[in-house]
Amino acid sequence: MNPRNTRSSALVLAAVTGTLWPLTALAEGGSGGAAAYLTQLIGGLVLVIGAIVVLGWILRRTQGGLNRGSQVIEIVAARSVGTRERLVLVQVGDEQVLVGVAPSGMRTLHTMREPVVAPVGETPDFSSALKRAVTRRAPPGSSERGQS
Repeated sequence: MNPRNTRSSALVLAAVTGTLWPLTALAEGGSGGAAAYLTQLIGGLVLVIGAIVVLGWILRRTQGGLNRGSQVIEIVAARSVGTRERLVLVQVGDEQVLVGVAPSGMRTLHTMREPVVAPVGETPDFSSALKRAVTRRAPPGSSERGQS
């Protein structure tokens, strides 16, 4: 490895991280200096990636929190009718609109004269849906065999 390239990369690293410590480690030329340089390089990389993740999380949380109180459009219900097609019931003010959503676009299917009230508390969670699916697939005599 060319010492000149090593020093120029160390200068770039020092400019990015704001420290001259890698330059002093390279000037000493010991094997401990190279390990320390590599440790600082990896540490700086982890720090930058961590900062990006944290700032992205904060940005997502603040953008979502700003608009929640003033929502005029609300999704009342949604139902999948195919692998990539859905029916969505949307509340806009006092009016409800049934919209078909597909990869080719969205289309208004029907405008409700009277609002449809979605049942409260009937949204199944994953565990209850899994229990129903498992009990449906169980053989008829499986509970009797397990007790014998």
